[in-house]
Amino acid sequence: MKEDDEIRLVTREETFNDLAVRELAKGQAACMCRLQFKRCSKSECNSCPANKKYQNCIAQMSEYDQLRLDSYIATYYAKYSANPDQWMSHKRFVISYIRLFFLMVASMLIVGLFFGFMADLYINS
Repeated sequence: MKEDDEIRLVTREETFNDLAVRELAKGQAACMCRLQFKRCSKSECNSCPANKKYQNCIAQMSEYDQLRLDSYIATYYAKYSANPDQWMSHKRFVISYIRLFFLMVASMLIVGLFFGFMADLYINS
């Protein structure tokens, strides 16, 4: 049989350790997003029982698993950070949209004043 006609089937069995590392990375990435988008404070994070469990698990891992965990955390963090609205509290969410509204109004006002000033210069010249 020619090499082009061959079909290669590759299967990968995921061990419990692989699954545990991936789930731990999802949780850690979620905690990092909560901290970044100010849903939790640093003091709340330090006293959080889930964070303590994460730290205990990480301390018991081998170096290889810790490196894999770091790469998974980076991947999930990038994925979760793409949509910051899911990590904001309702109050923070409303404040961010009010701020955005005022920035838009201010920018329209500045542009309007600029064009008004330019029109005034054109008329008076």
